[in-house]
Amino acid sequence: MKRKVTQENDDRKVVIYARKSKVTHKGDSIANQEEYCKEYARLHLNLPEDYEYEVYEDEGKSGFYSDRPDFQRMIHDVERKKIRAIVCYKLDRISRKMSDLTNMIDFLNKYNVALLISSNNLNTKDSNSKMMIQMLGIIAEFERDIITERIQDNLEELAKDGRWMGGITPTGFTTERSKYGRGKSKNSFTYLVTIPEERALIEHVYEVFLKTRSYNQTAKQLNEEGYRTKMDSDFITLAVRNLISNPVYCIADEDSYNYFLEEGCNLFGEKSEYDGYHGIAVYNRTTQTKEESDDCTFLNPEFSRYTIKKETDEWIIAVGKHEGFIQSKDWIKAQKLKDEIYDKFNRPHRATNALLAGLIYCPLCGKRLSVIPESNRFTNGKPRFKYACPNAIRKGPCAFQAIRGVELDEYIVKELSAMSSKDNEYIKELKALTDKLVASDKNERDAATLKKEIDKLEKDILSQVKNLRNVTDVTKKYIQADIDSMAEDIAEKKKLLAKLDNAEKTKAEQVSNLKELFYTLTNFEELVDGKEPEVVISTIRTIVERVIVTQEGEESKVNIKLKGNVRESYDDFFDRSDILIDEESHDQLCDLGGCRKSNSYFCRYST
Repeated sequence: MKRKVTQENDDRKVVIYARKSKVTHKGDSIANQEEYCKEYARLHLNLPEDYEYEVYEDEGKSGFYSDRPDFQRMIHDVERKKIRAIVCYKLDRISRKMSDLTNMIDFLNKYNVALLISSNNLNTKDSNSKMMIQMLGIIAEFERDIITERIQDNLEELAKDGRWMGGITPTGFTTERSKYGRGKSKNSFTYLVTIPEERALIEHVYEVFLKTRSYNQTAKQLNEEGYRTKMDSDFITLAVRNLISNPVYCIADEDSYNYFLEEGCNLFGEKSEYDGYHGIAVYNRTTQTKEESDDCTFLNPEFSRYTIKKETDEWIIAVGKHEGFIQSKDWIKAQKLKDEIYDKFNRPHRATNALLAGLIYCPLCGKRLSVIPESNRFTNGKPRFKYACPNAIRKGPCAFQAIRGVELDEYIVKELSAMSSKDNEYIKELKALTDKLVASDKNERDAATLKKEIDKLEKDILSQVKNLRNVTDVTKKYIQADIDSMAEDIAEKKKLLAKLDNAEKTKAEQVSNLKELFYTLTNFEELVDGKEPEVVISTIRTIVERVIVTQEGEESKVNIKLKGNVRESYDDFFDRSDILIDEESHDQLCDLGGCRKSNSYFCRYST
């Protein structure tokens, strides 16, 4: 006979859930929430004073998303019938999303689990409380939207101080906190402080880039000279490009003021405040977001975390508190050179509207193929042209035969359109890789653990500093040694935390790129059908990194290298002993994304 569960014989646990969206020591701390909940549970569930609660806590997590580690652990413990009641301090601690809250209450009712909200004296087992919980849930979600808008509105106000808003500290800087005011008016903000040896590195990077006019040549020279990145790794083209693009190094003066004004940025402060000493502070340059997958539920959350780069007309430019490194004229010159490199490798061929111009390379010598128009001749109503190797045109050391351009372009469009099915093996792999990256939260969990360890060490140091006041000289040296040891430990953990943060940022960018690639591939035919050549060219460039056509007698094989997952290397074309690729061509390939160690997938189609 099935046992009926009653208050008397129900041996499931009463648990507490606590959450704080930021890791701080202000407001309703985790510890305070737990104490309120314990007292409330004792009074309303008739629990003994010494009752041992299971506590689930998420610190530094938003209540809008359900992929909180301890929240998920608690929900699955409900499924395992380990919990009979959940006590929470406020409703918005457990969720700020109305749809998740409604589904969760239905889920808890299914397993006969009560949800108690101590600050509002609510219990889901009470019908009146259910109505109140729905109303409070709507308010909690509304408050979340208001907070988001308020943060956006406050960016311009924060720009007055030129403060550092957090995130991965740029190479060349560390951070310090400045405190001002007294009592309730006491406040503090973080600002960037120069690291002299890293400043010298940044200055050298700009010097080499402006001289070589190449990301790859800059990275190559820096590596040969023994320089390392902030993460103690070799320089690659992406690392150089990120340093060149960052406005934080630019000295704030009249020239930089005029440059950002012309770029359509929102400038804070008068031109006279751009004093020729401090650096530029940029706000609202990027935003980090999380997007639900189609199968996401509060019980099985699936989110994509990624960083969106905003257009310059959304940037807020101000004078920072930090010292500028690079003269504004040199920084602006580097930006124009960066744009020239982009235009050089992404310029469509105007006379023919060749879809693969700038994307197709010679398999024999590595040169980018040129577009050669054939005057007054047409194929399928389109201007006829050929893709030809410049070394072969000049009768140089290359025997590559020119390819009929219109036919190749149409073939590429046909093959990419055929890939749009989600049953396509590559599409499946791409989706699996994206899901795997989204599901992987090891870096995030390790970072949370490190933050807790750093917080504990800092508290221990404060405790030992207080002990120093009341100890003898004999004992003092041991306490001081303990403090020094903990300080060194904190420094090492902060370095590791910075690496984890950087890895998480890289993963978020990769997920964003993969999602864009997945969307374009699965909708390619719709995106290009009947569109102008410029739209087709732009769409192809979103998903195709390079194209190489190999020739064997009268047969050709089209190798489409898609952006995305690494499955095959591109090096087999350039590492064979019978092929000579000159240094200039190699550098061009690398500035486009690297002909080695490239995050791409090799797709082969026979013509």
